[in-house]
Amino acid sequence: MEAIAKRAAVSKETLYRWWHSKTEVVLEALSERSLATIPLPDSGSLRGDLSAFLHATVEAGDDTTRRLLRTLAAEAASDPGFADLVTRQFLATRRASLGALLQRGVERGELTSRQAAIAIDLIYGSLWYRLIFQIAPLDSNWAQDVTDALAPPS
Repeated sequence: MEAIAKRAAVSKETLYRWWHSKTEVVLEALSERSLATIPLPDSGSLRGDLSAFLHATVEAGDDTTRRLLRTLAAEAASDPGFADLVTRQFLATRRASLGALLQRGVERGELTSRQAAIAIDLIYGSLWYRLIFQIAPLDSNWAQDVTDALAPPS
């Protein structure tokens, strides 16, 4: 917090008025970064949109970001209040973005509302599973495999 305060030319007390902890600062920074770096594409097809969104998600995840996300997940697992904050400030925005992309697919008749709803959990479930437990790479192959599973090539 001291380094952040120094760089922003404010006191640590000022920072603590806005954020209660370092993890809250990191959470907000990651939320803002994801909105800026992971666009909501509109290619005219679910397959194109999903592929672009998932590939951008993978590309935005450098080692530092992934380490920070794992740290936030661990904190959320042990602190219900922080879990609520993560859900409201980070996960809800990511789910809403993906939901908007999938809703366009529903409107074009490429999937049903029920399929769109479960697709959000399938996508983010597999993403977080790979991110947290590192059981397989979270890479462009994952992005393509998920795209193929949810929007198969014609």
